[in-house]
Amino acid sequence: MLVQRALRRLRNRCPQWRGPTSTICALALATPLLIAGPARAATPASFVATAIQPLAFGTLVTASGGSRTVSPDGSTSSNGVFPLGDSASTPAEFTLTYTRPSGTFLSVLVTFQFSLPSPPTVNIPGIQGNLSSFTTDLPGVATLQPGQTVSYVMPACVSATCSVTFHIGGTLTITRSSGGGNLTFPLTLLSTVTTVLG
Repeated sequence: MLVQRALRRLRNRCPQWRGPTSTICALALATPLLIAGPARAATPASFVATAIQPLAFGTLVTASGGSRTVSPDGSTSSNGVFPLGDSASTPAEFTLTYTRPSGTFLSVLVTFQFSLPSPPTVNIPGIQGNLSSFTTDLPGVATLQPGQTVSYVMPACVSATCSVTFHIGGTLTITRSSGGGNLTFPLTLLSTVTTVLG
């Protein structure tokens, strides 16, 4: 009965009910009841670790060996080695970035966890090099021991992307018997996001 009454009202209001556009007129009545569709999928959370610059000690001159330290702020100190010219010494720089799922607006506390595997000893004819004594400018993480897992809690983040940039310094120790060459060490930072609270 209710459907028949609705159709009678529709016939009275729609002059083209009996013509070729009657279906369109009927659909116009039904449209408010048919508005539906799949919900938009939220963009999932993501995490990216980016190496901005390497730990560099520059070009050094030494008779039999020594050490050079690069601090997280870029300052340097040397013992038994001498930098050549204006060769650049820089701390390593990394950025950890967490992008929250779309549609979330609350303040969150993000915990990053990272570790630094032990770099190998590098040998070339007449020269041996080792990296040690890693330091950072990340608040609460003054030193970083190879193999040690460190956690860092970012202060409350309210933006869509939460990131922290920090630097790692270290000490290069050289033993030299003859010759010269380039020493290259793999410096790998293993990192992840462990918790997001909000």
